[in-house]
Amino acid sequence: MHRSLIILVAVFTSACSLLAPSWHWEKAGGDYDADVRDCKTVTFSDSSGAMPTTASVRRMHACMEGKGWRKVAG
Repeated sequence: MHRSLIILVAVFTSACSLLAPSWHWEKAGGDYDADVRDCKTVTFSDSSGAMPTTASVRRMHACMEGKGWRKVAG
């Protein structure tokens, strides 16, 4: 039982690390929450609740980069 629990925890932890992004947004002195909210409002305002597309994600990233944010590994 103890061994099964250890294996289960290891598998769960590994799966979670695969789902985590390999990068994050960074900007000295930036207000991430405000900027991401603004970019989401602009980018997804006409999506009518549809799932994000590759194009909309690119627009979101371009908006963040336009506000001075950059993607950093890790």
